[in-house]
Amino acid sequence: MQSKYIRLTIIITAFLFVIQITNSKPVLAHKGHAGPTKVLMEEGDAMKTMLPEGGKIVKRKEALKKEKYKEAVKRWGYSPDEGVYSYFISKDKAGNFSGALFIRDIEYKHGSIGLAVGYNKTGEITDIKILSCSEKYLTELNENIRSNGFLDNFLDLKTDDVISKGKTYDKEPKEDLKYIFAKEIEGTAILLKLFQGK
Repeated sequence: MQSKYIRLTIIITAFLFVIQITNSKPVLAHKGHAGPTKVLMEEGDAMKTMLPEGGKIVKRKEALKKEKYKEAVKRWGYSPDEGVYSYFISKDKAGNFSGALFIRDIEYKHGSIGLAVGYNKTGEITDIKILSCSEKYLTELNENIRSNGFLDNFLDLKTDDVISKGKTYDKEPKEDLKYIFAKEIEGTAILLKLFQGK
């Protein structure tokens, strides 16, 4: 009698296990399958070279409040991630805002790309740098983004113009590097407007 219950327990457990496996979400790309990360520029070097000289650099951590989230969706059709955002600001000797630097980690296929976007005190992009990427995608990144002047298209644009420029890529395939970069850069402009009013 006891062996009957043990068999029944094993059958039920196996059945539940099979149901769990078949009903689970599909496996997404696993981070790290793109090989080791190639660092092109350290974050510290990005802060030194992409923010105005002589200023005090302060790391800001801000939670996106519900009203700011609603504003982003309503005004720009942008759905930012919930949670706390970290970015760097530079203040001049008088304590006034003189620039900002967003460092973003972009998920791409089986790896990630580090992107830094610098702004001046009037909200114009002063510099864009790729900080790191998976070695497997370095050639693709160089051909599609770095060597063809794509990032230069965003330089010297004010936040409103960056947002407009980003919208021109809305019809591109979502897995295309230009789409991915345009949307990330556009996102930094929206965040700068939400957090600093620039």
